[in-house]
Amino acid sequence: MNAPPLAAVAVPQRAAAPGGPGHRHWEQGVAQMRERDWVGAARAFRRAVRAAPGDALYWINLANAWRHAGDHARVLAAAEKALAIDPVQPLALRLQGEALAGLHRYGEAVAAFEKLEASGVREPDAMLQHGAMLQALRRPAEAIDVLMQAAAIEPTMMQLHAMMATAFRDMAMQNEAIECLKTVLALDPGNLQALAHLSYEKRHVCDWRDFDAEVAELSRLVATTPQGMARVCSAFSLLSLPLDPALQLAAARAEALTAAVGVRELPPLSPAGRTACAGAAAARRRRIGMLSYDFHEHPVSQLIVEMIERMTGRAAGAAHGDSERGREQDPRRFEVVLYSTGRDDGSAVRQRLIAAADAFVDLRGASDAQAAERIRADGIDILVDLQGHTRGHRNAILARRPAPLQVAWLGYPGSTGAPWVDYLVGDPLVTPLALAHLYSEKIAQLPLTLQPNGRWRPLPDATAPMSRAEAGLPGEGFVLCAFNHTYKIGPEAFDAWCGVMREVPGSVLWLKETNGQLHDNVRREAEARGVAGERIVFAKAVSYGEHFRRLALADVFVDTWPYNAHTTAADALWAGVPVVTLYGNGYASRVAASVLNAAGLAELAFEKVEDYQLAILALAREPALLAGYREHLRSQRMVLPLFDSARFTGEFEALMSRLWRRWEQGLPPEHQAAA
Repeated sequence: MNAPPLAAVAVPQRAAAPGGPGHRHWEQGVAQMRERDWVGAARAFRRAVRAAPGDALYWINLANAWRHAGDHARVLAAAEKALAIDPVQPLALRLQGEALAGLHRYGEAVAAFEKLEASGVREPDAMLQHGAMLQALRRPAEAIDVLMQAAAIEPTMMQLHAMMATAFRDMAMQNEAIECLKTVLALDPGNLQALAHLSYEKRHVCDWRDFDAEVAELSRLVATTPQGMARVCSAFSLLSLPLDPALQLAAARAEALTAAVGVRELPPLSPAGRTACAGAAAARRRRIGMLSYDFHEHPVSQLIVEMIERMTGRAAGAAHGDSERGREQDPRRFEVVLYSTGRDDGSAVRQRLIAAADAFVDLRGASDAQAAERIRADGIDILVDLQGHTRGHRNAILARRPAPLQVAWLGYPGSTGAPWVDYLVGDPLVTPLALAHLYSEKIAQLPLTLQPNGRWRPLPDATAPMSRAEAGLPGEGFVLCAFNHTYKIGPEAFDAWCGVMREVPGSVLWLKETNGQLHDNVRREAEARGVAGERIVFAKAVSYGEHFRRLALADVFVDTWPYNAHTTAADALWAGVPVVTLYGNGYASRVAASVLNAAGLAELAFEKVEDYQLAILALAREPALLAGYREHLRSQRMVLPLFDSARFTGEFEALMSRLWRRWEQGLPPEHQAAA
C-alpha cells in the first residue's frame, strides 16, 4: 500500500509564556490558523520567534503552520530550532520526522521516529509513519515489528494492517499479506485499494479461489467511482486482471488525481517564454530528461541503457555483432539527463547509466516541489516518465509541470490517466489509433516497436550449455516455459496450458518460483485440470547469465494475458525460444505481439484462446516446425530489428524531434501516427 499521508499533529493552543515577548504575534498566528491562512499564520509565528527565540512552542507553531502550507523544508528548520531548545520535545520530534519523510530523507526520518518512541510517546499514527519509512528503506522485518506494536495499541487502525501487508509481501510472505488485507476489508469492506491488493497478492501465490467474484467487485467499485474523484485504486495491480480497458483508464485517472492533491503547478511558459525556450533549445541540443525510481538492476534500466549510450555517444564498447556509429557523421540530437528517485544498488547497469548520461541527478532527499524546480532550472525540454503508477513513483513531480512537454514511456503498460502527461509513446500494434479512446494521453507511435533492446544480453551458447538435470527438468519431455511473474497468471491461461499438457504426454510446465508459498496452490489447480502435480517444475532464482543458459532449455515460452510478457518475451527470443502470445485491447496485453513482430514472428500472436492453444500443440507435435522457429531466432539474432538498438535509437530521437517541433510551433498535443 502507499505510504500514509501526514497525520494531524495536535499543537498546543497556548504559548509557554502567555503575555510574554511574542505572545501578541502568536495570538495573531492562531487566529490565522483558524482561518486556514497557513502562510499568514507562519508570518505571525515567525514574528513571535523573533521576539522570543528561546520559546520552543513558538517554533513548534511555526513548524505546524508551514506543515499545513506544504513546505517540508521550512517545517524541518523550525522543528529543529525547537529541538535545539528541548531535544526530546515530542511534538517537535513528530514534526521533524514527518518533514524528513516529505523530503524523502527516509533514514533520518526513522531516527526521528525512533527518538520519539524512545521518549515514551507511542502514537499509532506516528508509528505508522515510522513503519512506512522503514518500508521505503527496504527494511520490512523492522517495519513489521513497529507496526505490530502500533496495532497492539490501536487494533482497528486499518492503515497499520495495510502497511503490514506491503511489508510481508516484500518478505515473500504472501499468505501473511493476504491475511492483513482481509483484516483491512473487515474494517472497511468497500476499500478498493485493499481489494485490488488482496487479489494481487493471491495471484502471486496462484490462489484463484473467488477470482471471478473479485474481478466483478473490482469492476463495480471502479465503475461507481465518481468522475473527477481522487482515489487510490492500485491501478498497476488491476492491469493483470481481465477488466474492461475503459475501467483500467478510469482507475488510472482516479489514481493520478491523488498525486495532484494540494499541488501547485509551476508557472506555465508565457508566449515570450515559449519563444525564449524554443530559441534556447535551437542554440543548443534539445534536452531530454528521464525520471525513474528504477535506475538500478531492473528491466527498465536493462532495456534503455544501450539506447542512452547511443544517444550520448558514450557507449562503453561494441555490443555483440555491432560497432558504434561515428558521431562525427551522425551529430547528436539530444542531451540526456537522468533523474533518479530510487536506491543506488551499485549494479553494473546503474554505473553504465551514470556514465552514459550527460548528467545523472539523484533526487533522493528532495521534496517533490524541489525536484520539479530542479528539472525546470535544468532547462529540460521533454521530460520522459518511466514510472507511471508503479512502485516508487513520484507522480507529484510531474503534476507540477516542470517541463514544456511531458511524455510517458515504457515503465507503465497503460494510460497514466494523468492530465499532465501529454503523450504516451507506443507503436502501431500496442497503441493503435483505433484504440486511442482508451488513453488520456495523445499517442505517439514508434514505427515498429515501443520496446528498446540491444545486443547486450549474455549469449546463451557462449558457454557450456546447462543440462536439463541442472535446471531441475526431466531428461525428456516437451517444456512449456512460463517465466512471467506469477501475478500475471490467471485461471484461463492455466486452463490452456493444462489442456496442452493433457494432449502431450511427458510435457512439463516450467514456472518461475517467485515465492515459496505458491507450490501447493499450483499443483492443486493442475490436478483439478487432470494434470499430475509433479509435472509442474519451479525455477529458482539464478544469476542473469545463468538465466539465459537455463532459458535456452525451454521448447516454447507460453505467454500470459491480459498482461503479457514484456522484457521476459524479448529474453526468451534472445535465448532462441519461440513465444506464443494472446493479445487483447489493452496496452499490457499487446506488447508481446509487438516484440514478436519485431523478431519476424508475428504469426505467433493470436486473438483467440483456441488458436493460441492449437499453436502450442503444433509446436509440441511438429519437431520440424519448432526447429525452424528456433533456427530463425538463433541464426538471425544479430540482425533482427528487435535487437537493433541503432535503429531504435534513431527512431526514438526522430519521434521526440517531431513532438518538440510541434510544441515549438505552438500546436497542442495531437496523435502522432508512425512515420
